[in-house]
Formats: sequence, C-alpha cells, structure tokens
Amino acid sequence: MKVGFIGCGGFVSGTHIPNAAQNDKLKVRAFCDLNAEILAALDSVYHPDYVTGDMKDIFLDPEIEMVVCGTKPDFRIPIMEMALKHGKHLFVEKPLCYDKDQIAPMVKMMRDAPIKFMVGFNRPYSPMMRDIKPLFKTLKKGSATILYRIIGEARLWPKHHYDAIIHNGESTIIHEVTHIFDILNWLTDSTPRRVFAAGEGNTDNVITLNYPDHITAVIIAGDNSSAGFPKEWLEINTGHSTIVGDNFVEMTAYQADLRLINKIYPYAIGNETFTDDGRTFTEECWKWRTSITAEEKEKGYYYERMPKVDKGHYHELEFFRKTIAENLPSETDVVKGAIAQMTAEIAVDSWKNGAPMDIDFSHLYE
Repeated sequence: MKVGFIGCGGFVSGTHIPNAAQNDKLKVRAFCDLNAEILAALDSVYHPDYVTGDMKDIFLDPEIEMVVCGTKPDFRIPIMEMALKHGKHLFVEKPLCYDKDQIAPMVKMMRDAPIKFMVGFNRPYSPMMRDIKPLFKTLKKGSATILYRIIGEARLWPKHHYDAIIHNGESTIIHEVTHIFDILNWLTDSTPRRVFAAGEGNTDNVITLNYPDHITAVIIAGDNSSAGFPKEWLEINTGHSTIVGDNFVEMTAYQADLRLINKIYPYAIGNETFTDDGRTFTEECWKWRTSITAEEKEKGYYYERMPKVDKGHYHELEFFRKTIAENLPSETDVVKGAIAQMTAEIAVDSWKNGAPMDIDFSHLYE
C-alpha cells in the first residue's frame, strides 16, 4: 500500500516515516512539507517517488491510498476535506485540533465518511497494553483504582514547544494528556462521567476521572521531572490484585490468588535491542540523560541516542493499513479522538473553575 506524508516535522520524520519504511506491506511514495530542507533530507534517506510543497499533489496521486497527516493541529479541516474529496484514507496525529469549536464539525464530517479515518493515539497498540487490557478484564472485581504517571523534563523540549507551553500558556493537558484519556477509555471500554483537574493548568497537574462501573482514575501529568527517570507508569488495583506497567518495558501482575505474572518487552538504544527489566531500563535512561550535550539541548533534538520503548507507533500504522486493506472499522476513530479532546478541554475548564465538572458525550453519537 502506497503512503503519502503531509507535514514531515520532527515527530513524523523520527517515528512514522521510519516505521512505514520498515513495514514491507507499505511503500513510502511521497513527502509533502513547506520546509525544503526537511524534504531534501528525507529524500536523501528514503528515496520516495517524489517530494512536494503542495499537498494537492498527494491527494491527486492515483497511486496513494493512505495519507499520514503530521501537520500542526490548527490545520486539519482542509486536509480532511481534501481526503474526502479525493477518496484518500486518512491518519491524523493527535490531538484533533487546538480550537475546540472545530471538534463538532470534524465529527460531523468524518463520523460516517466513506473513507477510513484514524487519530494517532498509539498507546493502545503497544504490546504491553495489549497484554494488560484482557488481564484487567479478567481480574476486575468490584471497584478499580487506576494511576497513570506521565511526567517528562520541560527543559529538554525544542524551543518552539517550550515557548508554546511555558511562555504562551498552551496546556499539556491538550498536547499530551489526551493520550492518557484515550488509553484509559480504551482500557475500560467506557468514557468518564466527571473530571477534576488541580495544579498549574498548562503543565504539572493531577487529574481525577470518574468512570462507570466503580472505576476511578488519577493521572499525574507534567514536565517537572528528570528525563533520567522513565516517563510513564501505570498501576491498576482491583479485586485484591495489582497490575503494573513500567514504561512499556515490563508488566507485572500480583494476583489475588497469589500467582505472579511478569513479562518483559524489548526496547532499543540506537541500533541495539535489549530485553531488560524496568530497573535496568531506568539505569539506561540515567546514562543517556547525563550524556546529553549542550549542543543537543540547543538544537532540541537528541532522540536518536535515547532509549526507545515500544509505545505502539509501528503497530498503529500497521493496524490502519489492515483497516483499509480488509475494510475493518477504525479502532481509534473521529468520535474517540473527539472524546479524548473534549475531556482535555473540560479538564482545563475544571482547573480554571477549581471544581469538578460533569461530562456528556451523547451528542457525538447523534
């Protein structure tokens, strides 16, 4: 299946493009970006059939079936419109948009569209999460409390992102915590009824979610930690059992019947693959963090050397290819993308108001 990329910045160039290139069921056909230097660099590495600065070339190409959109979220509706017009299946990175007033038009446009559409929430496609969900369903008895930690190091961000969040007040609840809203919705097969956010608003927050079936989730999110410590941690407690997901490298289940399940997931450093436990991975993170140079921090790019875990990015593109090839329903469709986005928007409102807020998603299905 031939793929065209629109918006080839750092994340797409460092994640989606190499993953597509490594998939023998996908063919990287074309790159589109407004930055000629980015296009030249990608052309020299991946040798696509062509590069272009005009996205119309991608949509008018009869050989392209699948379009991956990595533009900024404030430029998505024109791309959705062109995908519909030209019958191209469309994958867009999260979040859906910056402007909450665009959510409803997007849902109306894409919910019953004749093309396949997917939002880039990758964590449900990670091998660790694919193991945790059925285990949680098996072990759940009565109430459940879930903790998700996602905390990074702001001073390592690229300058444009740092300025957007720290100086301009854009919220990481919108930029990043939408990921966690989505994974919790997927994990519980439900959506939250109430949200309460406390903290700093644009970054460093504690968010509580009330779900049906006696499930409560707490998200600790921010960027006041050290990148020398792993960024993510999941803990599920239910029926006198505990499931721990340690940064996508180790899953441990301490079960009520006193049986223990432990599984290790590979991670990579450069071109090498490792199968170590969570503690060893933490040591590798610290080694990498202490080796980052001043030049790398100034450039805002140091990802090639950092320990990389499998958060499902490769698998989500392969899942979307399969969705197109086999005419399957999209697992992360526009409605689920909108629910994660709306939860983030309401969480920001909760922080501003200093009070919990109820959520109703029923209109998204009308």
